[in-house]
Amino acid sequence: MTKFAHLNEEVADVLTLPTPERIEFCQSDRWVGYTRATRILEQLDQLLIYPKTLRMPNLLVVGRSGNGKSSILERFACRHPIQITAAGAPMAPLLHIEMPDTPDESELWSTILWALGISHREKDPASLKKRQVKSALQYASVRLLVIDEFNNLSNAGKKAADLLAAIKGLSNDLKISIVAAGTQAAINALNSDPQMKSRFEPAPLDRWRLDAEYLRFLASYERLLPLAEPSGLATREIAPIIYGMCGETIGSTVKLLKAAACFAINNGVEKIDARVLKNLPWTKPGEWDEVARRL
Repeated sequence: MTKFAHLNEEVADVLTLPTPERIEFCQSDRWVGYTRATRILEQLDQLLIYPKTLRMPNLLVVGRSGNGKSSILERFACRHPIQITAAGAPMAPLLHIEMPDTPDESELWSTILWALGISHREKDPASLKKRQVKSALQYASVRLLVIDEFNNLSNAGKKAADLLAAIKGLSNDLKISIVAAGTQAAINALNSDPQMKSRFEPAPLDRWRLDAEYLRFLASYERLLPLAEPSGLATREIAPIIYGMCGETIGSTVKLLKAAACFAINNGVEKIDARVLKNLPWTKPGEWDEVARRL
């Protein structure tokens, strides 16, 4: 497959598939371990093996919407699946949930129970569901509770304090660490409880810049797109165009690359060049206001 040296070997094999299957491959999620994501995964791995102590350490993965928080947590969860012991008991190193949109304590406990596959009466008192949660987490040997969309705490109003107290109590009682992920609103929510905030170490996902790290990401992602010709995404010609179209989040960059690869395949171009990017139907992040004004 030296003819397609610009692709990973397994991706080069995809070139022989029919167009619909190549398109599906382009649209599927792919993992690229850029530096910041790798470091956060290392921090998460350390939390998973941290010994039980009086005050367990917590981590807050924080960044703009679409900047890779959920992808990192999903990657981490996939690396540590549930296992079954010889006695048939489950061992779940971590439990991954999302904070409800408008949360209260009762809904939080229900979310955890459903994530554990435990049927229950949602109208049961919060105190009863809390006991069920604690029992189930202990039975499954959960060491890490991962809560995505932690910024939804800002929608809880006065109930946010109760939720933070409930999460803190769960960590204290079971000696488990909490990993939260969210936008800047997650920091604002923690500001309401300085004691709880002091337990978290921030792991920020900074805005992307057109620098060497961004170029490395583009070069790595190009190897995952089944296009017969090299695109040179990290070149001086193409990289600034991509960055200008996507803004400062990795999610928008990936979305663009997927769409551009599909567009190239459908139009028989077999590479992402300046012409493809120019003709691609695409709304830049800063153009939404203009779209609204036209309505």
